[in-house]
Amino acid sequence: MLPRRSWLWSASLKALLLFLGIAAAVVLLEAVLRFSNPFQTRIRGKRLVFPKSGTIRIKNKFVKRLDPVITVTINSLGFRGAEPPSDFSRHLTVITVGGSTTYCFMLSDQKTWPAQLENRLAESFQGVWVDNAGLVGNSTFAHIVLMEEFVSKLHPKVVLFLVGENDLVKGRFLSEVDSEYLKGRILFSSVTGFLRSVSAYSEVVALGVNLYRNYTAYRASLAGGTVDLTKVGCLKVPREVEDQYVASSSEPYIRSYETRLKRLIDISREAGIEPVFITQPLLVGPAVDDVTKVDLAAIKVDETRNGEMWWETLEAFNDVTRKVGHENNVLVIDLARQMPKSSRYFWDYMHYTNEGAQVVTDIVYRSLCPMLANKFPQYVKQGCTQIRDHAPQIMGKE
Repeated sequence: MLPRRSWLWSASLKALLLFLGIAAAVVLLEAVLRFSNPFQTRIRGKRLVFPKSGTIRIKNKFVKRLDPVITVTINSLGFRGAEPPSDFSRHLTVITVGGSTTYCFMLSDQKTWPAQLENRLAESFQGVWVDNAGLVGNSTFAHIVLMEEFVSKLHPKVVLFLVGENDLVKGRFLSEVDSEYLKGRILFSSVTGFLRSVSAYSEVVALGVNLYRNYTAYRASLAGGTVDLTKVGCLKVPREVEDQYVASSSEPYIRSYETRLKRLIDISREAGIEPVFITQPLLVGPAVDDVTKVDLAAIKVDETRNGEMWWETLEAFNDVTRKVGHENNVLVIDLARQMPKSSRYFWDYMHYTNEGAQVVTDIVYRSLCPMLANKFPQYVKQGCTQIRDHAPQIMGKE
């Protein structure tokens, strides 16, 4: 048996060698990822890293109302959609920017609303190309980087911004979110803030943060997809408590959100791009679900809020989107108010079913087509087609 001093020396040496081995592996991985990163698209440190083009097939065993096999095709730009035309400037080019409700990650290529929008616009215009630049979990922080570093240099004719929910979710952590996209000081306010701020400098940390984000988003989406609206129950909250919750969850973050929206407008117009805003819809809020007959305002979303509280908080952000659009002569497509609150159109509280994506397409097309015909008459081949009205079912407030 080794003497105690010898044993401690041996253990310390092994620990040191293990640490050096791990450090060397991390350094090697960092070098490899900086040379070639094969993982998912992300925006970090004011630069873009795109995945290789190709097709992914996802076996869906969790959400019965969606396709059993979901096909996701990535083009050479790193986005969902057809390859860009070689004579890009001669086409009526449109790019959609947003989070998971734009990306439509649980819908096959031709069933996403941007793909359906392209087909619908092609009936009225010649030379139409629509690309889906939605990125799961991204807010207006990421959209600004995306616009500055890539989309503005591509010079599409129009960019559609579907925004609101991810800014609401990240509102309490805006300094941490900002640090992930812009290189600056390292944050020590929390473990999350530290990792996010370091991820702007390190490929390895960025990969870990991104994989964790995708995992949590995926798990959250699956959880939402398996919710039985008839079993989650109701949460009755006094009106004054609801008002206090909405105010505390929105008012501190509204001004910075407004600033970022204005920045998106400036970036677009400086590049000769026509910006369009789309407000963010939700299943929950002041309505009764026509399928389950559940009161979507009183429904229990989590332990502290009901559907009404979530909806009114998001509407505070949507109101800013409407205001900024109106003041800056930007078309605002009010999807939030026009999208029916029906579980036939949402597979969780936020993401669309195949049928829901068709409704989104109808609503967006109805407002977008006349604007395109007015601003780009050279592409018109026939008038905008009529679509049926998707009237939302809204309960009156007491």
